[in-house]
Amino acid sequence: MKPVLVGSRAARLHFGDFRKPKDWDFFSPEKIPSPEGERVESFWHPRLEEYSWGNYATPDELYTIKVSHAFWANRWPKHIQDIAFFQSKGCERIPELYDLLYDIWVEHYGKKRARLRAGTKPEEFFTASVKRKYDHDSLHASVAYYDKPLFNAILRDGEAVAVDRAKFEALPYEDKLRLVREEVYATALERKVIPSNYQDSPLDAYRWALQQTVTSYSKGWFPLFIVENVNALLKPDVDYVVRHIDNADRLILLGE
Repeated sequence: MKPVLVGSRAARLHFGDFRKPKDWDFFSPEKIPSPEGERVESFWHPRLEEYSWGNYATPDELYTIKVSHAFWANRWPKHIQDIAFFQSKGCERIPELYDLLYDIWVEHYGKKRARLRAGTKPEEFFTASVKRKYDHDSLHASVAYYDKPLFNAILRDGEAVAVDRAKFEALPYEDKLRLVREEVYATALERKVIPSNYQDSPLDAYRWALQQTVTSYSKGWFPLFIVENVNALLKPDVDYVVRHIDNADRLILLGE
């Protein structure tokens, strides 16, 4: 397989307003000489030969590469910024390339462990390392867009945690985004804002929680939806801390 130029250099060939490249990135089975002493990084896996590459990756290929990386924390902020850029340019994921690359990254970075499987109990899902002030479900209720958190609408019948993808897909698009935001708001509050006595930046807490939701707390179709709609989800659409405080009557203190 001949070397394939990927990364920021390839992106700049297509988009002059992409960030300035600092190095060269290739998919290549051989070491690439450094042009004029610049840094060169190359990655290789035999399965890359299963895809028909050109001399440099196309916009959709670059976008697909970035999306396939997004489920691991390695360089997550940069990947997500680039994903948002490619989305703004109308790039689309190539399913067969995505599946190929995802399998490669699982081998390279390790399997994702987070899952909401049938039979999971809430106390098994929420780790003991999290010192919670409020009952988790009541925290969700405090930031809900409607009378109940949208998460309840996609639970499998008879399950407390495991979700039904068909129910999610049946939601209107805006409610899908709201469901994601409710999850992120609750995580940001529980893990960052409340433990800091409401001193942490709501935006920083939100973006941390968004990353954790994608990289640590879920896997499969749900984090993929988040990544493919990250341009709409990069920042809160409401002041979720104020909403949470305004809905204090919905909160249940643990131990009560």
